[in-house]
Order: sequence, then C-alpha cells, then structure tokens
Amino acid sequence: MKGKFIAVVVAAIFSVVLAGSAIAEDINAYMGTSPDNNAKIAKFIKDKTGITVNQTFQSFGEIEARMKAEAPNFNADMVIGCGSSTGFLAKKSGWTIPYVSPAWKGVPDVFLDPQGNWYNIANFSFVLVANKDRLAKAGYKMPESWKELTDPKWKGEILMPSPLSSGTANMMRFSFLALYGDNEGWKFIEALDKNIAYYTRSGNAPTDLVGRGEFTLGITSDENVKKRLDDGYPLLWSIPKEGTGYDGTFAMILKGTKKLDACKKIIDLLGAPEFSELMAAIGYVTPRPAPNALYGKTLPKYIKLDLGKASDDKPKNNDIWKQKLRTDFK
Repeated sequence: MKGKFIAVVVAAIFSVVLAGSAIAEDINAYMGTSPDNNAKIAKFIKDKTGITVNQTFQSFGEIEARMKAEAPNFNADMVIGCGSSTGFLAKKSGWTIPYVSPAWKGVPDVFLDPQGNWYNIANFSFVLVANKDRLAKAGYKMPESWKELTDPKWKGEILMPSPLSSGTANMMRFSFLALYGDNEGWKFIEALDKNIAYYTRSGNAPTDLVGRGEFTLGITSDENVKKRLDDGYPLLWSIPKEGTGYDGTFAMILKGTKKLDACKKIIDLLGAPEFSELMAAIGYVTPRPAPNALYGKTLPKYIKLDLGKASDDKPKNNDIWKQKLRTDFK
C-alpha cells in the first residue's frame, strides 16, 4: 500500500513537471537596443506572457550583417529591435513571416507594415550631448547648430558612432544628407570627421563616454540619455536648431521559426498600451500615446526623411563612406 502511495505521488509530481515544461516557452531573439533596455523589454515580455526571450545583443548594423550572412536559415526566431533599413530589407528579401496582429489596430501607419512583415515598436532620434564639466573648463557653450561641430576648436573632442556598425549612425548620416542635400551633406560629414576622436561601434556609446568625462561632445542615440541623467552623469543634451532625424525600432518574426505561436504572442504584446508606456518612460516616441520621459509634451523638430529611400541608399552611402572616411570603430 505504501509503495502504491509513493508511486501515485511520484506520478503526480512527474505530471506537474511535464505540464510545467509544456507551459514554459522560450524564443531566441536578436535585440539591438541598449543592453539595459533589452533587459527591460525581455522582462516585460516574461512578466506578461511567461515567455523567456533568449537574447543576443548586437548593434543595429551588426544585426543586419548577421541576418544577411545567415539568410535564409536564421539562428533566431525573432528580431526585437533593429533599424528600418533591416526591416525593409527583410520584407523585400522574404525573410519574415507576415502576421497581421489585431493588437496593433488603431496604431498610425508609420508604426507597422500593412502586411504584418514588421512592427515599429518605438521611434528614436539622435541628440547632441556634452559633459558640462569639460564644457565649463574649456569656456565653451553648447553648440546651437550642427555646423558648429566643424569648428576646429572641437578637434578630438567629439564622438559619434560609425554607420558601418550602427543603425543610429546610419540615421545620422541619412538625416544630414537629407538636411543639406547630397553634395553639401557629404562636405559637412567630411568636415565633421576632422573633429571626431574616433567612431564607436554602438549608437549609445557616446552617451556613456561623454558622461564619464572622457570627451566633451557626443552625437548619440536619445534612448539612454534620460537614464544617464537619472544616474547622475554630468550631461547636457540638446537638439540643434536644424532638428534631428529619426528611425524606427523594428520587430519581426523570422522565417524558419518553430515557435510561431509564441512569436505572435510577443508581437501582440508589443502593440499594447502598457508596452508603449514602458518605452516612453525610457524616452522613445511610441506607437500609442504615452508620457515621454525625455521630451515631455513637446516632441523634437524633425528633419523631413524618406526612410524607404534611406534604406535603398544605404549600400551606396556605405561605399562612399569607405572611400572618403575612416572605416575603423571601437
């Protein structure tokens, strides 16, 4: 009788374990926001759906290069955070599984592909940051125009990411080309290059390096600026008078996934008002209205952009960059 009781208990425990295993889900994702923000997004998904996101962090540019190398056999189920150029390329190349999510109903068209190939979970921009201690010591003011950054007094004092590795830097480049036109835009970029200490791999790196006092100025993604201000970094930030560019943070389901249902649940969640609130609290401009922690009620002045053209022009612009400018980055 005792043996039978033990057998029943063991069977019951085994059943619970199997049930738990059946319920537990996980997916692999390429995630290109900052490591801090990737962790916040993954935690939100886990808390709301129970799905564990096994993430590989790389910059936007590195994710695009990786997808090109792996296609059509991807080592991930999803992308949660890449630039628009990757999203448009993935749709054009047939790398995605289209899914029209009912949870995204009512969201402005700029935030989703009508066929469900990609979803833009948040727009981000680039800003100018300065270390206020170094600025005060040098007796300089915060530049009010992007063109002021070409003044020789800033030589070796400016950081920005490389468009050969960073989606943020690609956004900077196509924004300056849209702002000034191709000819004058490249002249501006070449003049700016003379004052760049070195190019960073990641779009967020200048925020930390300038915040720590290693350099005076940085052209950087806006996504981590609020966090570093809250952390006590001696940062100033602004958008020069000409305005700033923008890009999306795209999510998509990759062809070949064996976890389609889990991926669809995540896409649905990313369209929820609660997720927009999470991203707006970081400083992103979101698909659904939410209080923006960095910009408040007044959104930035934007340079007029054609993201489709920017995506198409990226290979050509990378070739021009390699001919005219430095190709190394840290």
